Amino acid sequence: MIQTWFPREGVAVLLGVALAVIVLSSRTRDEGAVARSPMPWRFTSFPIVAWWGPPGTASREDFEAYRDAGFTLHATNPDEGFVRALDYVEAVGLHSLVFRQHQGFALTPLAHVTFPENRDSVVGWITADEPHTTEQIARAIETVHTLMRADPGRWAFFNMLSPATQGQPSTEAIADLAVAAGMPVLSYDTYAIMVRGRDRADDLYEDLSRMRVASRRLGVPFWAFALTIAHGGYRRPSESDLRWQVYSNLAYGAKGLWYFTYWGPTDWRGWDTRAIVDPRDGSRTDLYGWVQTVNRAVLDVGTVLLGLDSVDVVHTRPSRDQRAFTAGRSWITGIRASDALLGTFSSPDGTPYAMLVNKLHGQGKSARDAADTIELEFSTDVAAVESVSWLDGTPGPLAIQARRASLTVAGGTGVLLKARLAPAPPAGVDSQRMLEQSP
Repeated sequence: MIQTWFPREGVAVLLGVALAVIVLSSRTRDEGAVARSPMPWRFTSFPIVAWWGPPGTASREDFEAYRDAGFTLHATNPDEGFVRALDYVEAVGLHSLVFRQHQGFALTPLAHVTFPENRDSVVGWITADEPHTTEQIARAIETVHTLMRADPGRWAFFNMLSPATQGQPSTEAIADLAVAAGMPVLSYDTYAIMVRGRDRADDLYEDLSRMRVASRRLGVPFWAFALTIAHGGYRRPSESDLRWQVYSNLAYGAKGLWYFTYWGPTDWRGWDTRAIVDPRDGSRTDLYGWVQTVNRAVLDVGTVLLGLDSVDVVHTRPSRDQRAFTAGRSWITGIRASDALLGTFSSPDGTPYAMLVNKLHGQGKSARDAADTIELEFSTDVAAVESVSWLDGTPGPLAIQARRASLTVAGGTGVLLKARLAPAPPAGVDSQRMLEQSP
């Protein structure tokens, strides 16, 4: 809450001292009770945004295509197309997160930038990307603090390095100080799909786990990335790769999705020119339809996802330092799958939910190529289970026989499930018979 922020006077000195302390003493905190929540945001939809969408030098049609792909926010860069980009954002019904620092997207940065203070389409500010030195972090946090004091409903934040590469101060230490200074969301990037078909799944899930813990402890949401452009040692994603990244993020409780990138460079050495679209003419690549399908599925249940509280995350074949599924620990008591991820959640009214993800994916593999039939077993108090969102499947009640159901889930894809529990029986009543008689 605003009342817990540092006073404006002396914030830079306090940040410097605090950072010096946490560099020496930071460590990964245990997950625990949360004590604060961010101020209400003026943007209420599920955040889906590309780190580098169409620039202001593109056409209105390019912005319409970006919107139609299921993006809800545009990260707007202060370059030669800045004002025109904001005009297009408003014209096509999007909202903007404005970079406070030029991001080097091949267009000429503006020498003098006047950031709009009263445009309704501007719902937030990105103060920095991947600050990692003490000085950079302090400057990014101070900017967040200043902007959040001026307008707490227009969220300000910076994007962090992946926890595995941050070093000292740790991601947890940075998050502690930034949230205490008013930052309302944690954002970071980790890329895991590598050339020659390799993956860094251990790093992906370790970073997701650490961000999930920090998010719950601090009482703020976190956003995570999916990679959509080949560069350096990273490969261009297949359909199953794309889904695996997005649904892994959601299963760990991410409340916002980034794509890197939508638009791409045309002359950067070691980079593909094509991302979700081709920047040379704005034409749609194979990724466009895949991203659109996933985004629309997410937006269909966006309000539900934003309201869920992450309870647990387990794997049938756990990556390094991740927890293995243990039978009987939740309302889903058994899983038979080649390689599955299960994130369990609770809604504000206590209704149990779960995101079941088929982790099978790979270079050149479509979602269909990597499909798996997953068998679930439910606890005796589960009266019914509904598929709320099932990409490539049929939403609605699952066919359950003898407390078991079978789902064929496409590669990399998640299914959002909702359980209805039978009421607790009065003392002395046979609960199994009562469950069998329930509709």
